[in-house]
Amino acid sequence: MQEVGDEVFNCIDEANAIINDVKAHVAEIAISSKLVSSATKIYLNIRTIESATCCVQVTGRGFKIVSSQYDTIDEDNSLGSDAEPEEEEIFETPYALLDKISPRYVESFGNKLCQQLRQLQQMRTEFHEEDEEEEDDE
Repeated sequence: MQEVGDEVFNCIDEANAIINDVKAHVAEIAISSKLVSSATKIYLNIRTIESATCCVQVTGRGFKIVSSQYDTIDEDNSLGSDAEPEEEEIFETPYALLDKISPRYVESFGNKLCQQLRQLQQMRTEFHEEDEEEEDDE
């Protein structure tokens, strides 16, 4: 664990939080067991719903795709041939990264959100019905 000013960045805790947050929207996500992590960076292996794989470096700066294969860091660290070698694409959030690499991520996320809203609406309806029954009893 490394202290940066008053902030403490714990890569393993951060990685586990990311995994728990997005695991419903990817086919697979795990901390790399082969690449060495440190107090300031950790590597995640991700397989999208579309079965595309990548290895992502997570640091305090954000999320950077370092390879299209698990447990690997490409020498040039860039996947797009259009990108200049000195240009690094760093995503601020795991959602921005998934939005870029997985077209079905947005659909999956939207479906989950709709499901949660329906559950909330059902809970509110049930709660309202209980209130009406209590008023009728009085």
